[in-house]
Amino acid sequence: MRPIHKSKRGVWGLLVLLFLFSTICSAYGQGTSKLKGTITDHQNKALPGISVGLVGTNVATQTDGNGHYELQVPSMQGKISVSHLGYTTQTLVLSPGTLTYNVMLEPDRYKIEEVVVVGYGTQRKKDITGAVAVVDMEDAKKFSTNDVGSMLQGRVAGVSVTSDGQPGAIPQVKLRGISTFNNADPLYVVDGVPLGGVPRELNPNDIESMQVLKDASAGAIYGSRAANGVIIITTKKGRQDSPARVDYSAYYGIDKVWQIMPVTNAHNYQMLNNEARFNANNKPLAPGNDPSSSRFIKDVNTDWQKAGLKSGHRHNQNISLSGGGAHNTYMVSLDLFDNTGTFVGNGPDYKRYTGRTNLTQDLGRVRLGQSIAYAYSHENALVTGDGILAGGRPPLINDLVFAIPTMSLYDPNRLGGFGGTASDLHDAISLNGVGFNSLIKNNTTVGRFTSSLWGELDILKGDKHKLKYKLNFGYDINEVKDKTFTPKFNLGYFFINNINRLNDNSRRYQNVLIENTLNYEFKQDKHQLSVLVGQMYQKYSTWNRYITGTGFSNEEFDNLRNATETSALDFDEFNALASYLARANYNYDDRYLLTATVRRDASSRFKKSNRVGYFPSFAAGWRISNERFFPETNGIINDLKIRGSWGKLGNENIGNYLYQAVINPAIVYTFSGQRVLGGIQTSVVSEDLKWEERMTSNIGFDVRLWQNKFDLSVEYYSSESRDILVPIPIPLSVGSINTAPIVNAGSLRNSGVEISLGYHKTGGEFTYDISANFTTIKNKVLNLGNDIQSRIDGQFRTEVGQEVGRHYGFISEGIFRTQEQVDNHPKQFDGAAVGDVIYKDINNDGLINDNDRTDLGSGLPKYQYGLNFNAAYKNVDFALFASGMGKYLINSRLYRDLMHTGGDANYHQDMLGRYTSTNTETDIPRLNWEDPNRNWESSNRKGWLQDGTYLRINTLSLGYNFPKSALPYVAKARVYITAQNLYTFQKYKGYNPDYTYGVFTPGLDNGSYPKPRTILFGVQLGF
Repeated sequence: MRPIHKSKRGVWGLLVLLFLFSTICSAYGQGTSKLKGTITDHQNKALPGISVGLVGTNVATQTDGNGHYELQVPSMQGKISVSHLGYTTQTLVLSPGTLTYNVMLEPDRYKIEEVVVVGYGTQRKKDITGAVAVVDMEDAKKFSTNDVGSMLQGRVAGVSVTSDGQPGAIPQVKLRGISTFNNADPLYVVDGVPLGGVPRELNPNDIESMQVLKDASAGAIYGSRAANGVIIITTKKGRQDSPARVDYSAYYGIDKVWQIMPVTNAHNYQMLNNEARFNANNKPLAPGNDPSSSRFIKDVNTDWQKAGLKSGHRHNQNISLSGGGAHNTYMVSLDLFDNTGTFVGNGPDYKRYTGRTNLTQDLGRVRLGQSIAYAYSHENALVTGDGILAGGRPPLINDLVFAIPTMSLYDPNRLGGFGGTASDLHDAISLNGVGFNSLIKNNTTVGRFTSSLWGELDILKGDKHKLKYKLNFGYDINEVKDKTFTPKFNLGYFFINNINRLNDNSRRYQNVLIENTLNYEFKQDKHQLSVLVGQMYQKYSTWNRYITGTGFSNEEFDNLRNATETSALDFDEFNALASYLARANYNYDDRYLLTATVRRDASSRFKKSNRVGYFPSFAAGWRISNERFFPETNGIINDLKIRGSWGKLGNENIGNYLYQAVINPAIVYTFSGQRVLGGIQTSVVSEDLKWEERMTSNIGFDVRLWQNKFDLSVEYYSSESRDILVPIPIPLSVGSINTAPIVNAGSLRNSGVEISLGYHKTGGEFTYDISANFTTIKNKVLNLGNDIQSRIDGQFRTEVGQEVGRHYGFISEGIFRTQEQVDNHPKQFDGAAVGDVIYKDINNDGLINDNDRTDLGSGLPKYQYGLNFNAAYKNVDFALFASGMGKYLINSRLYRDLMHTGGDANYHQDMLGRYTSTNTETDIPRLNWEDPNRNWESSNRKGWLQDGTYLRINTLSLGYNFPKSALPYVAKARVYITAQNLYTFQKYKGYNPDYTYGVFTPGLDNGSYPKPRTILFGVQLGF
């Protein structure tokens, strides 16, 4: 009976517990309320993944892809908090009877910039002691481009970006001036993997953030490769506990060259050509230009720019899927970029397909990540001639402008069907650029696979002590194939090709990276310490193959198996870098900041005794605004920090095996009448090659004012590059095939001031953001090696104590206007006449010769700047971006060749104002085919050196964001129209005042493809 009694008591007890539980649940259910609403930004765009929680409890949720949320709260008392990184947190007091709470979050500029990537980790922006710039990617992506380098133009103080308008063109990026006589490209690090060169295959739509490390303190963690600066790129990833989100964007644009060179028509060309011949002792006129000849050309007047330039187009489509669960994130994207150029013919055009997958897994103490990307591109570059265009000719765009108007575009009687000149008719060497670009097939395909696989383990994870180990494996392989087919053709005098030829080349670049790092963090009271130590090994491999085939009987089948003859060449190159690194950051009471970094690099590009380099740096910061003695400013000064740094970096980007002598094993010797083979060193090298070193120092301050609405950063920088690896010429009598061995000889110094400022108005319906940057650059050559005081490169001279590559030539004192002036002036070359340029006798020896050349000015910009303005009113947004440079002179080959006194090219219309017997008040000399006075010489005559100062309106954009009520199933919908390269305010008479240039000839514009004006129409959707 007792067991039965106990059982009944258990049943009754269970029933009582169930009753009490149900009563409690019922009571709880009766007291709970369901809150709901929509979270949007200041432009009324829905915000997914926003945290909404009841303050003081664990009750929380996140908004879905449409910005909606639902939150079950136990009572209508208390507060809810709405927060997300990059936005100001909103706190709302619950009110009985109100169940819907819609919230608009305002951007918090201070938080957006709070955490940045600095290399092997992150750091609060306000704690950074080195020169680190953060690129606003939202603004940068408003500019349509195929590469990440151009996205930096004008957006970061101290960063110079120059390029031309050819699709697929690789920009020239320099940080804080010319730092070396060798390759000065910065190091690009994408998702932790250092890459060689500009990562042209990287999809700009995939970029989440981009930071620029400009001084040794910031970049020393990358050691030898950071001498030219570091650009760190992080691609997008999903967010944990976020619903799946689909984003789609697309645009279509029309490209049009708006800068047309004013050249002469057929009538004026013939008149000027005849005048130049008449002034050259009656040189016979070309029959085609002679009105008295039966062969006089009067029915051909080709406008070559109209015939050779067309409207191009560009379009981009990008789709991505992102999100995450409690322990994982994902982001998958696909992208198409297509840009057809504005030159008639087979190119230039550039098309690229990219795909990316970024995954992370959070397993508690272990975290894993995979970033995998593949890009395939196809490019038809503007043809360079495949060896046919000899004599160092400028780019083909120049030939289009130079072409004489009396040459026909088409000629069915010539092989190939295009027009050309005849020696017995035009007496001119003039290239039909349209025909040349149409006949030659030239294409390059690139397939690039890049991956980064990493794992992170929490060894210690306490309140005071944290220790993490990270293993990072990077792999980057880039396969490039070039194929150029040149058929037989007849493009007239000097441009006849009787041998068809196929060049089929391939190259493969492989980059393997293994990194192991330990990161220790300590926090207690006012002390914060983080220490990073690590080991890195990276190997670069290059495989090259070059095959040429000639003699194709049928040009329709342009593959090597149909060639009559073939020849091949292949070679491999390898280099490796092994490193150890360490960095310590210390923060005391958020007032005193210290950073110390050291890296040890060993490079295979130097012999064993010189292989290792050590690169230390130190930096300190003082946040004055947190000191007790700092006065209360009532919110006027929110943050004030002074910082300074010093460090040493290295550079080994010089090529492989340069310290090793070359032995030719097939030298023929004769001993006792018998021929035998032997070996001998055939090139002179310097076996003592060692690291270039760059010492940098930086001092500046950062301040935020007026509730963080205004920010200002000012810094002075100075860097000195020592032991620069430069080629030193040796006499030909040495017998070396290497006539300029590389040695450690040069040294340079760069200094200047950088200013960045911004104002951010975020409250109300009308918001705007204004930012600007300004940089000054001063360059000085300290040493050229071997007691060399100067070197001359054509029309430029680099001299110790001056800057690199200053313009060099004669001083012009006007135009001879009387014979008496000619007779009383020192003799000039082969003889001067009335109407010629007067050159100054610098050394007063009574003779004008090369000894009278002197410094004519700088080819390096003395300052550069960028301006950015963004505004929004309700659903409408507006953006304006401009940039420019100033205070430098340009030697324009395009303009000078059009202002020739005698030759084969067409003329600039300025030549119509030349000196004649009826037009004596001019500064343009007379025409003379033989030009005995050498009026073409480098000098400062008007037009020969032009002011390069410019201001370009890079982007002008207007967008509309559809309200949620208009498209209820779409989280984000925006349409926009953008004008790109709208206009350039310039005095320069060439195309681009921001052309790419050589190290020793910075002021020479050899001919750059014009930047087209682009009108874009686009859409952005989010689901």
